[in-house]
Amino acid sequence: MKETVDAITVAAREGHTEHSAPIYGGYANARGMISLFTESSAYRVNFKYRTIQPKPLLNAGAQMRYDAAQPGDVFEYCGVSFRRLSNAEIIAICSSGAFRMGLRTA
Repeated sequence: MKETVDAITVAAREGHTEHSAPIYGGYANARGMISLFTESSAYRVNFKYRTIQPKPLLNAGAQMRYDAAQPGDVFEYCGVSFRRLSNAEIIAICSSGAFRMGLRTA
């Protein structure tokens, strides 16, 4: 079973209530784009607009590389570098306030 690092708050939309989603991990790409994931979903974080957009989970090969990396370390997949977020970074993101749910990205 995965260990929860923190929970991200998803702001209420019309007809819905605010809720939180447990976050198990996350990573940053070379451009600094942040992705966080729950047990069954992944989200790209947009700090400018305070949104999270659903995105596909890591595939098995990328997940294996992510799992082998220590928090804060860089891992590579298909020649591209990513940095596994530390627990402190994930907690800082989650505690920075509520995010609105955005549209799904490819």
